[in-house]
Amino acid sequence: MKKLLLLSAILLGFLVQAFPQTETNVEELLKLSKLFKEQWESNRQEVINFSQQYNIPIRTENDTVTREMQYINQFGQPEYYQTENKNAAATISSNKVHTGGGAGFTLDGSGMTVHEWDAGAPLTTHQEFGSRITIGDGTTGSHYHSTHVAGTLIAAGVDPYAKGMAPLANLRAFDWNSDNSEMASEAASGALVSNHSYGFTRGWAWNGTGWDWYGNTSVSVYEDYKFGFYDSYAANWDEIAYNAPYYLICKSAGNDRGDGPGTNPPTAEIDGGTDGYDCVGSQGVAKNILTIGAVDDIPLGYSQPSDVVMSSFSGWGPADDGRIKPDVVANGIELWSTLNGSNTDYASMSGTSMASPNAAGSLILLQEHWEDLNGSGSKMRSATLKALVIHTADEAGSNPGPDYKFGWGLLNIQKAAKKITEDQTNDVISEHTLSNGGTYTTTLTATSGFPIKVTICWTDPKGTPPAPTLNPADVMLVNDLDLRLTDQSSNIYYSWSLDKSNPSAAATNSGENNVDNVEMVYIENPAPGETYTITVDHDGTLSNGSQAFSMIISGYPVTPSANFYADTRTIGLNQTVHFTDISTENPTSWSWSISPSDYVFVSGTSSSSQNPQVQFIKSGSYDVTLTASNTAGNDTETKTKYIVASDAPTGYCDGYSTNPAGYVENFSFASVQNYHTGYTNVGGVDPNDKYYQDFTNIMIDVNLLGTYTLYVLNGYNGTGENLLDLAVWIDFNRDGDFADAGEQVVCDPDNYGEGTFSVTIPSDASLGATRMRVRTKYNGSDCGSPCGSTGNGEVEDYTVNMRSGDLTWTGAVSTDWNTAGNWDGNVVPNTSFNVIIPSSPTGGRWPVISSGTSAQCLDLTLDAGAQLTNNGELTLYGPQ
Repeated sequence: MKKLLLLSAILLGFLVQAFPQTETNVEELLKLSKLFKEQWESNRQEVINFSQQYNIPIRTENDTVTREMQYINQFGQPEYYQTENKNAAATISSNKVHTGGGAGFTLDGSGMTVHEWDAGAPLTTHQEFGSRITIGDGTTGSHYHSTHVAGTLIAAGVDPYAKGMAPLANLRAFDWNSDNSEMASEAASGALVSNHSYGFTRGWAWNGTGWDWYGNTSVSVYEDYKFGFYDSYAANWDEIAYNAPYYLICKSAGNDRGDGPGTNPPTAEIDGGTDGYDCVGSQGVAKNILTIGAVDDIPLGYSQPSDVVMSSFSGWGPADDGRIKPDVVANGIELWSTLNGSNTDYASMSGTSMASPNAAGSLILLQEHWEDLNGSGSKMRSATLKALVIHTADEAGSNPGPDYKFGWGLLNIQKAAKKITEDQTNDVISEHTLSNGGTYTTTLTATSGFPIKVTICWTDPKGTPPAPTLNPADVMLVNDLDLRLTDQSSNIYYSWSLDKSNPSAAATNSGENNVDNVEMVYIENPAPGETYTITVDHDGTLSNGSQAFSMIISGYPVTPSANFYADTRTIGLNQTVHFTDISTENPTSWSWSISPSDYVFVSGTSSSSQNPQVQFIKSGSYDVTLTASNTAGNDTETKTKYIVASDAPTGYCDGYSTNPAGYVENFSFASVQNYHTGYTNVGGVDPNDKYYQDFTNIMIDVNLLGTYTLYVLNGYNGTGENLLDLAVWIDFNRDGDFADAGEQVVCDPDNYGEGTFSVTIPSDASLGATRMRVRTKYNGSDCGSPCGSTGNGEVEDYTVNMRSGDLTWTGAVSTDWNTAGNWDGNVVPNTSFNVIIPSSPTGGRWPVISSGTSAQCLDLTLDAGAQLTNNGELTLYGPQ
């Protein structure tokens, strides 16, 4: 079935029989499920008693956060679960492994099941879910947060902008009460991936009017000691995972960074302190899970580390013992997904709550791909899956290697899927078991141009939580495996490590890593032909007598992974763009193509240059494609609407509001949709507030005489929303203002500042790029001016590219070409229009250009059997 074995392995004390970490321990999991259930029921009774005694609600909920009391801790304080959405698929390349994604994969989650625990049940009847959701615990009703998370996991794509990571997968959904018991039971039944976009309330938390403190001043008056702290709940998740070696728990890193401070206690600093580190809650520091941080969207995909922009809230490590958390990052900003208001309800939300299902839904695709290639029922161990996504993550942050902000980097599901495919021939994904006192070795011969990377991961036995202390140094790693590579000159290459006492410092690789259960050795420029020995052994004594581990290897010649970036993407006409090839796996030839074809290569470069220079000669959005090749094959990367070339006028008047209430949350026009939950103050601090967003880098292509749908949704849901006014202008004649007749295309006062409208581009609009302005404002009962300031509301600008239109001959009036009524647009063709003469004109007449008259158009198409009599003069100016 597979593979050509390219590794020679020596096994010293290396066991091959099954061990507890290689098979699901159903009996132990069911025991744990029963134990956790009993613990939860006991805790629940204490919660009820506490609630009644102190008149404190068990559950509170508003439109930004849901909290529910879970237990009373040893200090007599209530502990709450809370959702991890923040107030107010291209990024990780999952879209590229979908059918038609351009990478040659057809993954959609078919036949796979992903699990979700959350604040409540998703709306199972939403149009995106069909009958693919099963409520596993009998939870009734629906919850907005749970529905949004479910959509990110499995939405079918009825609304293509809301398509989930695994659009045909099934979902088993539970509320968060008694989650440990249910997780153990589901793991015993074969669960593979679960999502948990919630965690315990830690540090400062907003109550709607101020900051409340959830720390414990008897341990620390400066910070919540449970940030980075390995407690019994982290140990419980590690124990479940240890007994269920195919089950990977995905957990949001939390949104605490920067929260607070309040006034009680006055000494407590903002969560994460002044440097932002040490603000991942206790469950997020479990060893055997995948903890996901949140970064900004990268709509066109990753090109370089600086593309990965950290969110303002995502939790940063380290764990108290110095372990790397978060593990990876994914998009968690303004994800458009399902909501529970109706079966067609959607909204944008931000938070690590959104990043985690972005990852979890993608991981189930990798299990699908593994099964497709290795046979029905085949699955990767969770340690294998975790090692795989860490190994193939894109570099993020300012230094090579992992850090406490981005973890091991940005998930790249396409690269992970390609590694699974490579495993069919090169045996680069392997699962092993190391016995007590044993050593595993294998060799790898370096090839010129191919860096060596080796990653191991293991599902470690649960640790022993320390006593409540601020930042205890106790190491939670139980079985300390060590990875190293040795060259023929006895030089040793160690795994990356971080220094918890200096969390912003770059990772080092000068010695053993004795805290993490993930280790990676990277050699950027190995000596070609050099044989490197890969060694895995351990320190101390292995608990339970053995330890399973998984290994991922890179270093063999493989097909390139094509990628590139441009030094600038929004340009004027005839401005030079420098493209840079950043394809990996040592390509030796390159082929570039760009659509449409209104461009030229300059400075001696060509379509076969590695790093070409290009000038764009007409306004428009350009798709750029690179095919990179080597002796192993080729790979193609296409970035749609990657370059925006514009000759739009400048010098438009300023427009803004002084209060963002009523800002635009969702805008779409023609083929472009722009979801954005935030707003931008370009004026500075109060009283200089100016709320305006410049989206002129977004180009919207329209044709003369074309009719297009325009949709605006405001982000305000408060009192007086019905009094919001909406107006939209387009500078059709491209003269730098919105003052000409017909340039106000929408005027809709006192109607919630939102709606769906139809806009027709006039026949006499000037071809080329121009400005569109959208304005919401409050309580004017009119549409106001495109310029100047208003109170509540917002102004947004976009670029509209007006292109030639098409006119079809009808012959409705006569045979005269120059009669407007003979054309479907009721316009005589000019240099802005392409002309089509159909084989059967609706008026039954063929066009005639009379003697002594002239006619003109861009391009002329005569359908089969069509006729045109030209007795005068017809000038064609060429297709546009």
